[in-house]
Amino acid sequence: MTTVDVDTVTFRLNGRPVTVRPDHPHLLAALREELDVLSAKDGCSPTGQCGCCTVLVDGKAVVSCQVPLARAADKTVTTLEGIDRHEQERFASVFAAHGALQCGFCTPGIVVRVKSLLDKKGAALTRQDAARHLGAHLCRCTGYVKILDAVESLAMGEQPAAEALCGIGSRGIKYESRELALGSRGYVDDIRVPGLLHGALRLADHARAKVVRIETSAAVAVEGVVAVLTAADVPGALRVGLIHQDWPVFIPEGGCTSYLGDVLAVVVAETQQIARSAARLVDVTYEPLRPITDPQAALDAPEPAVWGTDSNQLSRSAYHRGDVDAALAGSAHVVHEVFTTQRVEHAYLEPESTLAVPTDDGRLHVFSGGQGVWDDRSQIASVLDVPSDTVVVELVSNGGAFGGKEDMSNQAQTALAAHLLGRPVKCTLDREESFRISPKRHPIRMEYWAGCDVDGRLTGLRARMVGDSGAYASVGMKVLERAAGHASGPYVVPNIDVESIAVRTNNPISGAFRGFGANQAQFAMEGAMDRLAEAVGISGWEIRSRNVIEPGVVWGPGQVMDDGSRGARRCLDAIKPHLDAAVAAGRAVGIG
Repeated sequence: MTTVDVDTVTFRLNGRPVTVRPDHPHLLAALREELDVLSAKDGCSPTGQCGCCTVLVDGKAVVSCQVPLARAADKTVTTLEGIDRHEQERFASVFAAHGALQCGFCTPGIVVRVKSLLDKKGAALTRQDAARHLGAHLCRCTGYVKILDAVESLAMGEQPAAEALCGIGSRGIKYESRELALGSRGYVDDIRVPGLLHGALRLADHARAKVVRIETSAAVAVEGVVAVLTAADVPGALRVGLIHQDWPVFIPEGGCTSYLGDVLAVVVAETQQIARSAARLVDVTYEPLRPITDPQAALDAPEPAVWGTDSNQLSRSAYHRGDVDAALAGSAHVVHEVFTTQRVEHAYLEPESTLAVPTDDGRLHVFSGGQGVWDDRSQIASVLDVPSDTVVVELVSNGGAFGGKEDMSNQAQTALAAHLLGRPVKCTLDREESFRISPKRHPIRMEYWAGCDVDGRLTGLRARMVGDSGAYASVGMKVLERAAGHASGPYVVPNIDVESIAVRTNNPISGAFRGFGANQAQFAMEGAMDRLAEAVGISGWEIRSRNVIEPGVVWGPGQVMDDGSRGARRCLDAIKPHLDAAVAAGRAVGIG
């Protein structure tokens, strides 16, 4: 039987023969976009890095985004949907009982890999061997340990029972754990509606450049393209934002790009593949400008780095108590150190996706994987210039976020397309687009001067922080404000002087990320404590014990601590015997 020709590719899927178009870029695209087989998730395609799209091809576990469609011809392809129902239930219940899933986006791919391993090795499958093979899978939530616990139970034939919920402190199973484990609880990109169009974004080629002309004719001429929209098509506000409305949903002709995640156009087409191909045909003429990428240089620069702003200083947070100069001058020991933290990508496994559906009653229903549906709603309404009660935003639980999905990514552009075309439109970012658009953890330069007396009790602290917020505000001013508040860590400092500045640059945007500025400040303060402990000649535990906050003391910016601070002392006391044992055993350990 000829299974590959100019028109079709045929293979066997979950026990039945199927025929698909030959133009899909890989097997995953054929499964999801033509056959609506949705347990295989697209976290990184076509890079083969995340493992979310793992399926069985002739019984072997493979990442389907790395299988050219022609190679699937005449093969037997099995996804989670095709696994025996009893086996599905066992995988789901064991993963749930061990807490081996959270957001669930990576879990179906892991389950398929585990099935392949068990089919080969059965009870002989060891934890170490499973860990080696599961290295092909990324998970941003669980830490992997519970996943390996589940694999051990499956290999040993155990069926751990989930505990019944019985109030605070009891342990239950994850909500929708079965559906998440088997890939049947959909994310935004899994939603299918009649008449669906697909959007693809055209992003900036320069981090800082004047946009002279945006030529869309070549993209419009592509068969299957329905529309190409730019800033000229926006009926309402061009800029959005959580705190400052400074983030353009499109950069118009005559405007300037400010980072590589800026959007110039959205192409809407009958298929995602057509939309992506046509988006590359949108031709942009630029006058490149020198990007300003160093935060200190940005503070000193006479010109604004970001189009539409008048200052490269986004915010300044400062406070002081006591006389720090005198305190440091009178200290037995003083350390002066510069600490720097790097920019960090959230790397949630589900790339951002938005579906916007016009409804019969004249409203627009937006399915968002963001973290703030009310913020999404008000910003979308402002872009469309419609009353907010004509926009309904529904949260679809996402495959990881960690703060990075508080800002809108493609919600406004997708909503605009659906609003203007009167048809449902879905836009899903690929991994590179997600990296370019989404906010990161703030890189912060922190210069510290810290002093203590001969017994190691803190006397004074001065901190100067400069954080790179990238182009647009996001929540950068609040992150640097939080960093300032946590500058002294969980320690009592009688004299303190802190300044924390958020700076605009042409780097990727920095915004919310778990810890929200406190992480960076803790890194610096804990480093200063270790250096002071060494100067005094006491252990890291001891200097922390002598300075840790307690109820009634004045902390950092001036708050009087209440009973909620008792945990710091309890934590130190609880860890000490374990720390002492690790040190005695010669292990490389630290404390913070």
